[in-house]
Amino acid sequence: MKKLIRMLSTILASVFLLCSVVGCAFDRTPKLPKLNEPTVTIDADGVATWNSVENALYYIYVIDEGEENLTIECRVQLVSNQSIKVKAVSGIEEYADSDFSNYKTYIKNTVQKIKLATPQVAVSEDGSATWNRIDNAQYYIYVINSGTETKTTELTVQLADNQTFKVKAGSNDVDYEYSDYSRQVTYTADKPIAHAHVDANSDKICDDCGKSVMAELSFLAVNDLHGKFMDTDNQPGVDEFTTYLKNLYADTAREEVLLSSGDMWQGTVESSTNKGKLMTEWMNEVGFVSMTLGNHEYDWGSAVLTPNSKLAEFPFLAINITYNGKKVDYCQPSTIVEKGGIKIGIIGAIGDCLSSISGDFKTGLSFATGDTLTSLVKTEADRLRNSEGCEFIVYSIHEGYGSETTSISDYYDESLSDGYVDLVFEGHTHQNYIKKDDYGVYHLQGGGENRYVSQADVSYNTVTKQYTVTPRSLGTNVYANSSLKDDPIVEQIFNKYFPDGNPYTTVLGNIKSQKSSDAIYDDVSRLYYEKGVELWGSEYNIVLGGGFLRLRSPYKVSAGNVTYASLFSILPFDNDIVLGRIQGTYLKSKFLETSNADYHIYSTISSSNVSNNSYYYIIVDSYTSTFTSNRITEVKRWNSEKYARDLLADYVKTGGWA
Repeated sequence: MKKLIRMLSTILASVFLLCSVVGCAFDRTPKLPKLNEPTVTIDADGVATWNSVENALYYIYVIDEGEENLTIECRVQLVSNQSIKVKAVSGIEEYADSDFSNYKTYIKNTVQKIKLATPQVAVSEDGSATWNRIDNAQYYIYVINSGTETKTTELTVQLADNQTFKVKAGSNDVDYEYSDYSRQVTYTADKPIAHAHVDANSDKICDDCGKSVMAELSFLAVNDLHGKFMDTDNQPGVDEFTTYLKNLYADTAREEVLLSSGDMWQGTVESSTNKGKLMTEWMNEVGFVSMTLGNHEYDWGSAVLTPNSKLAEFPFLAINITYNGKKVDYCQPSTIVEKGGIKIGIIGAIGDCLSSISGDFKTGLSFATGDTLTSLVKTEADRLRNSEGCEFIVYSIHEGYGSETTSISDYYDESLSDGYVDLVFEGHTHQNYIKKDDYGVYHLQGGGENRYVSQADVSYNTVTKQYTVTPRSLGTNVYANSSLKDDPIVEQIFNKYFPDGNPYTTVLGNIKSQKSSDAIYDDVSRLYYEKGVELWGSEYNIVLGGGFLRLRSPYKVSAGNVTYASLFSILPFDNDIVLGRIQGTYLKSKFLETSNADYHIYSTISSSNVSNNSYYYIIVDSYTSTFTSNRITEVKRWNSEKYARDLLADYVKTGGWA
């Protein structure tokens, strides 16, 4: 027996060796050389940079385990405590992508003092110089005629004829530093007649009176805020941002123009439950001059836009929207604002994103694109300049550079920058960038969901009509840092809509480990299927649940307490649950065999068991069922105002994630 066992062992060993050799002999698949892994460094200002990798076409970076972002540049601005990893991508078949670099984290160690706001000075006809009270200032320091500095706790000083005056705010508190001096004003008892400035030598000073002829403007643009109104564990709300804006307005050195490039309302429970009214009231409070409409402004249909447009103290813009071939009443092509003596025209347009709107709401709706949109914008820019006297044109479009584009010209006709448009603010793709087109016009987008704000400072010579643009991207470390006190108006607006507190922060359950996006997609797809079987399974043989599913920031559910508000933030879409009928050939191509990363399913049938010409019943949401190319016929709809997040909330509440 022992000899027999030894003989069998020897034979088996020989077989395994032979298989190994044969396998190696036939494994002739060449292994592609990997690109070198980028080396990431972060400087003291939070700028992450990496080396240019040979043969790399572009790079993919991930911040804080969020979504993957594409860039052709080798730098990204981080805020404190953000981590980043980067890999190189070839884009050609001769090389494989590199590995991701290790995460690098930016930790800002410096503690900055809070700079007091600059006083605004006015001089009355009798020579009384007065200024506004500055929060946290203990006293003020003023100078008359370049003399010595004088301290006072009052808010007024009497001037004599031809005396000049400037003032700054001061404090002995170690947490605060002096403000800048106010602009210098002069009291003249007999004021001269106003005259037209002249700047023949282009030195920015009037040749006759010696005063500056420059208008200093600061454009601030918010895009894709998606209702991020309240502070959460993952990101700030708008309370500190409100304080930041009001501090800017108090500084008379520049005049601010605040605008939006769309997708402001939908995304959180506090905004979506009132269909954006709460966000609109906040936008009124902080002085938005316009809002370009985005595709997610249509998440509840066009009927919401008219009442919100009446609530707003600023116009909704979109030059290219028609309904059944006619202009709509809730938006206009452009608006005009005047700042620093400069008339500014702002043109708005929604991009080529009609397909991202649920089929329930887009029947009859049309967005002009391509050459038609270009013609509309050029005609409006000419009207604003030649008929309305606008000297600077801003184009705010809900479209931008992203993973599906390689250049500005992929989504923007650069001929618009040839004398029609002077500055472009963009949105929709949730990317943070500053780019310049072939005509030297800047394009800015500030990420999405309250991560960045775009800013462009414009110095405009009112005589020569020449200007310079200085663009920059503001992170939350600037406009939402801990040194900024919460503005109470934010809480007041919230309490108006939720007088009894936020009912959506009740704990539904507790989880010990984080739920990733893939795990959530799996659960939601299965819950779709189970709900469909519960509702209609006795009548129909249902084989699949799921469809087009995409999470929003923070793209996961963290370990700990789970609330309805946290589930709402990742699944904000109000798409009904639908029982659909689909032919086998489309069931396979659209759901069972698709490579579309946004489609997720729970299936009780395999592709091999599906007959092309037979029909099957599936459970999807109304966005998926109304997407024409999916070829789904709606059979039943669960009209309960319960959506994916509600199924997940019920699941968590009954211990599903315990």
